[in-house]
Amino acid sequence: MSATSITSAEGLSNLQAEIAHKILTLAQDGHWKKGEHVSETPLAKLLGTSRTPVRRVLIHLEERGLFTKVPNVGFRFHGVPAENDNLSALLPKSETETLYERVMTARACGEIAPEVSEAELADHFGVTRGMIRLVLMRFANAGLAERRTGHGWRFAETLDNPGAINASYGFRVIVECGAVRDAGFRPDLAQLAELRAQQQRLHDTPVERIAGAEWFEANAGFHATVVGWAHNRFLTEAIARQNSLRRMTEVVEFTELSADRIRKAARDHLAILDAIEAGDTEAAAQILDRHLSRVPGEAARLD
Repeated sequence: MSATSITSAEGLSNLQAEIAHKILTLAQDGHWKKGEHVSETPLAKLLGTSRTPVRRVLIHLEERGLFTKVPNVGFRFHGVPAENDNLSALLPKSETETLYERVMTARACGEIAPEVSEAELADHFGVTRGMIRLVLMRFANAGLAERRTGHGWRFAETLDNPGAINASYGFRVIVECGAVRDAGFRPDLAQLAELRAQQQRLHDTPVERIAGAEWFEANAGFHATVVGWAHNRFLTEAIARQNSLRRMTEVVEFTELSADRIRKAARDHLAILDAIEAGDTEAAAQILDRHLSRVPGEAARLD
């Protein structure tokens, strides 16, 4: 299949475009094996939507070679073409996704206040209050905003100054390296293999085809999973809190990262996994320490 055989998803509604991105994420993360049967009903349930938009999206993706329609059966997963590692980049962003990114950027840059009303945001971005409400609910589901009692919304605290960023990295060195060195540290080898495949894909993918949100989720997920192998809920809660604090600014600042920086971060992650798999947790902790350590005044690492 040629790289040009998959075109942009023109003709999809706002909801369908969002569903398409979710299905592509599942495909890229290995949710289906090549040739596996894909049923509309379980997929719709997984995505929290109805069968009708899911069917429309599967037909759309069938036209682009990702699925094959099988009469009286449903669909079969054809596979992700190797030359199109980041298929999400080939789909247009939905209106909701675009607005979500605009709000996130505005908040990270201090353009909008920590506490705002839906009416204020609707006026600021020139959209309906209904659209703003949908986006704010997404922020709330991600732990990035909460509805204020009686009126308006409050965005979550962020790491919005060098002092807070440095303190966060210092705290993470203590928590993450301590987790790897903990006597109860036991890696899940299936999860380890998934992390390795994900980090290798990030390393090999051209930076212009990686979205900031994708980068953050992959790296936050890496660190959270490794800490989770210590099987200590307090450590797990601590790293979840740090991921929440750094999410907004790091997604926005991703565009400032060089390709070399991104590849180095992925190589560090792969080296940490190699050491863990070899049973050398001390070596893994030392690599992790260097990976997270910051020079005073250094620009955000986004690791």
